[in-house]
Amino acid sequence: MESRDRILAAAARVYAENGFRGATTRRIAEEAGVNEITIFRQFGSKAALIDEVVRATGPRTGARALLPEHPVDPERELTAWCEEHLAGLRACRSFIRKTMGDFEERPDAVRCAGAGAQKAAQELRAYLVRLCRNGLVDWEEDPSADGGYRINPYAAGAMLMGALFGDAMGRDMMPELYPVPEERAPAMYVRLFLRAVGLRAPAPAPAPAPAPAVAEPGRPAAPAKRRKAPAARSAIARPAKSQNRHSRPTPPSSSSPRNGTSR
Repeated sequence: MESRDRILAAAARVYAENGFRGATTRRIAEEAGVNEITIFRQFGSKAALIDEVVRATGPRTGARALLPEHPVDPERELTAWCEEHLAGLRACRSFIRKTMGDFEERPDAVRCAGAGAQKAAQELRAYLVRLCRNGLVDWEEDPSADGGYRINPYAAGAMLMGALFGDAMGRDMMPELYPVPEERAPAMYVRLFLRAVGLRAPAPAPAPAPAPAVAEPGRPAAPAKRRKAPAARSAIARPAKSQNRHSRPTPPSSSSPRNGTSR
């Protein structure tokens, strides 16, 4: 590693531990294993060295995965983006806190540290506008409003970015204020955010058509079964009425024998 890179790495460690006042050039030179004069020869001053450290070591979320130009699944895309952004903030949490502590004395250094976050915020706002233009969120156009819509993409983006920044900076101090489990927090923030900006529910997919019957090789396809029509109700023959017991019996014929004798 060249001496310049060693100095930058050492200055980042010393600054993260001690802040601007405590990061003396003597400490940085000892940490980098170089002569103190080498620092002034390459960077000119301690302030210039720390400013370059802040630009190089601060949150570089803008250089991470970009939001897609053509949104398809906003919840999945935003969750992946927020996970990387939050991981970057947590990785340099101590560095950011030291920089914020130096704001009153060195406000320019804080602006350098926030360059990556500003780039990420611009990317998020542009993505929200693409969601609206593609009909994925329910925003009403308003030419007189800031941003051209009734829902301001600047305010919407600031709400999500603020949730991520607050989580990164405050969870270790006040864990009860933030959602658990920690690794699911980005997904929870994104889901609530998309509900707030009016994400439209995707249209239901059409039901698949039934597959046609396929005949086995060498065997013709079975004909489609038809429902049989209900058979007509057949008339049921009624039995003949039995003879009335009170009816008069038929008289015997003249040729029939009477009392066993014939006349």
